Amino acid sequence: MGTAAGFFGITYQGAVNGLASNTLSVFNMDHPDDRAWLKFTFDFVAPSGALKHEQIVDFLQFFYRQRAEGPTQSGSYLYSYPENEAAFLSSLFEGDPTAELPFDPLLTALMDAQANFAEPAAPLEYNSNGVLRNDMVKHTRKILDPQQQFRKPLLTSQEVGWDLTKDSQPGRPFHLRTSATTQFADASEKQAWGRSIGGEFSEFATRKLLEFGGFGMGV
Repeated sequence: MGTAAGFFGITYQGAVNGLASNTLSVFNMDHPDDRAWLKFTFDFVAPSGALKHEQIVDFLQFFYRQRAEGPTQSGSYLYSYPENEAAFLSSLFEGDPTAELPFDPLLTALMDAQANFAEPAAPLEYNSNGVLRNDMVKHTRKILDPQQQFRKPLLTSQEVGWDLTKDSQPGRPFHLRTSATTQFADASEKQAWGRSIGGEFSEFATRKLLEFGGFGMGV
């Protein structure tokens, strides 16, 4: 049982295309979490249910969480999205710029591309180790956030706040909203813990709280 659990833990975030195991890319759609983010992006950009050719750029910019584009102080150049992915999405319209692309054919095409080893573009901010080391010595802040580069947190410390931008709004990044779902969750917390814990713990801490039953967290 221990071996099976360990094996599952290793492969849970694994990818059919090993090149895409860590990189955020539309060519990495074998995992439910990646497909969920793709669907979230699709619904935001194309609320009508079909993606138009002129929406490809918006789709990719939102998928990559608004990466910056332009020259950096270190002398490199950053792109907001991989050009090969834009070309691939454009090819799905088969030369008809007036056509519309529903979500299911889009997902099928991306999964087929991954199965055929479509290579994601590496999210490199530096092409020189010397420049990287120099910026580290100077404590120069990187332009790209980890969420804009990788599918999942690479370090345990990155789990804190990783999903902060998924549902956030400009000027209100901390999900400060009231809805029926929020009220139901609050009522459940009060029933389980005797008080509302939603305002006391971050999203990451709440997951840990539920995972360990409150032990070690002062509850």
